[in-house]
Amino acid sequence: MCWGTPAVVVYVDEESMTAKVDFGDGMLRDVVIGVASERISRGDIVLVHAGVIISKLSAEGVLEHIAFLREVLGEEFSESYVEIYRNIVRLAEELKK
Repeated sequence: MCWGTPAVVVYVDEESMTAKVDFGDGMLRDVVIGVASERISRGDIVLVHAGVIISKLSAEGVLEHIAFLREVLGEEFSESYVEIYRNIVRLAEELKK
């Protein structure tokens, strides 16, 4: 099982198969588009593992990811994760307009 992190796609460079993503903290990071079967576009929520986009997520998928983290981390889970993930969903909605 991969441990991926949700992010929102801000910019896509189809020629180089790279993208700039925001992990909910306002900083853009370069990643490689590793999903062959799905087209990635601005505003998509994606799962990133080791600098590679491995899948797309829905807003519901982000909520499932939060529930997963709560279960795995138990007492170590911080509500700051929820705020970061809310930022991801909010930015995705703004970029899709």
